[in-house]
Amino acid sequence: MTSFEFPGEYYEIMRRGFRDLAAETEFLASLAPAGARVLDLGCGTGTNLRELGARGFSCLGVDQSARFIDYARNAGGEGVEYVHDRAEAFACDDRFDLVYSLFMTLNYLPRAELRPVLGKLRDLLRPGGHLVLEFGHLLNFVESYQQHTVAHHRGDGVLITRLARQSINPHAASWRNEETLLVRETDGRLAMYDNFFDQAVLTGPEVRELLADVGLTITAEYGGFRKEPAPGHGRGPLVIVATAAGESSK
Repeated sequence: MTSFEFPGEYYEIMRRGFRDLAAETEFLASLAPAGARVLDLGCGTGTNLRELGARGFSCLGVDQSARFIDYARNAGGEGVEYVHDRAEAFACDDRFDLVYSLFMTLNYLPRAELRPVLGKLRDLLRPGGHLVLEFGHLLNFVESYQQHTVAHHRGDGVLITRLARQSINPHAASWRNEETLLVRETDGRLAMYDNFFDQAVLTGPEVRELLADVGLTITAEYGGFRKEPAPGHGRGPLVIVATAAGESSK
């Protein structure tokens, strides 16, 4: 389960401290031909899609957060459309040259939904199209675990203090993250939001096996979006590129 129902402009500020937008954009753009059709499953506030749309790609974003989708639509962006829906429920008749799901969106899915969703993504790919998955795996969770954390995010004159609590459900192999966001606006107004999300603890072998089961071929693995090798010790995120059968679209 996840919430993520707080204003998208706050997520944009927090995201800047977590992500490398330039590296992500270059990585994704390198996997698709000019003018390609692109799907972002778990698009959040549309940050990646706006960058890809500006490069001439035709983009569709899907996210379960109504407030994030509202922000993304209001932010505009050439050649970008959005759908408010859960990954498990999303369906369309379109086909895509590139489909991606980043920032641990895969971990938010109920474990029973992993294979059906990956099978759906395979069916949404054109022959030779690529699927990019970035997910947190076992050592990410083990090494980053802190029962309580406090973080500050600043941007556009806004201060966000994030108070987080993590708890483990060992029987379900999942982690619950409960957050309180305290926001001081530029005019001094204060606001507070509650946010939570559950994450399945995945492993590299588990995801590789699921991709093979649905008929996708893994063509590359990286430790990040600058195409650095996946570290042998297993720490950090894992980025997998899988390809649908057929002539390559890039």
